[in-house]
Amino acid sequence: MSEASRSAVLGLIDTDPEDNDISMAITNAKLLGALIKNVPAEHASGLIKNRVMTTHFSQSSALALNAVLLESPSTLTESAFADDLPEVICQGMASKNVSCTLYDFCVHANIQENFISDNCVLAAGKYLLSETRSNDFETIKPLFEGLANLIQPGNSVDTRRLALVVVRTTSRHHMDLVRPHLPLLAPPVFASVRDPVIPVKLAAEAAFMALFNVVDEEGKVFDKYIASQDLAPNQKRSMQDYFKRVALRLGNTARERMMNERSGVLGR
Repeated sequence: MSEASRSAVLGLIDTDPEDNDISMAITNAKLLGALIKNVPAEHASGLIKNRVMTTHFSQSSALALNAVLLESPSTLTESAFADDLPEVICQGMASKNVSCTLYDFCVHANIQENFISDNCVLAAGKYLLSETRSNDFETIKPLFEGLANLIQPGNSVDTRRLALVVVRTTSRHHMDLVRPHLPLLAPPVFASVRDPVIPVKLAAEAAFMALFNVVDEEGKVFDKYIASQDLAPNQKRSMQDYFKRVALRLGNTARERMMNERSGVLGR
């Protein structure tokens, strides 16, 4: 891509959207992600440093982080930015949109107050699902700590649901990555399985099932977890009761559905 073409794309991205249009901001972030994917590494590095890997979070930087992790994750995970990336995501998840300018923008544009935090939860999910991310326990741990904190009651419903979906999806696709962090994740997930807010409750049930791989391993992972943890008697009894009464039943239902689906395919 020529210098003139790069400048033209950046000029389009930097054009102020009319009426604080969130859809235009998303489009601009996608343009930036595609641009970074298609320029030489030295040019991509400057764009990432100034527009993506910043702790001065804004709507555009949160969206840009997601766009780059989707379009070209290796420009972040296999570059000089790799070591700092998990920390940047964690700081974004902990962000409360305290900037007055951003808050006024969010109110005017009808954007949720937790826009940055929620989008960084999504970024955490993209990072954890990436095949090029770090597998180091200490590198990954802060991300799961951030997700565990956001799952706790008291945070926004949308944020909690998104964090639970990230835990569920990562558990399904990279159980080996999640399993060492089970003691950190299981308590807040379990605390949400009886939440009065239905979307949170359903997301928590699915995350609980995925964490303990109930469909494939039934009670093996859960029993080992319970035996290895120093839980309060009431909490231990409550978890065991829920697992036997609800989780195993849901697991059996899911297994039967999968078997029926396979039988239907084979019978065609």
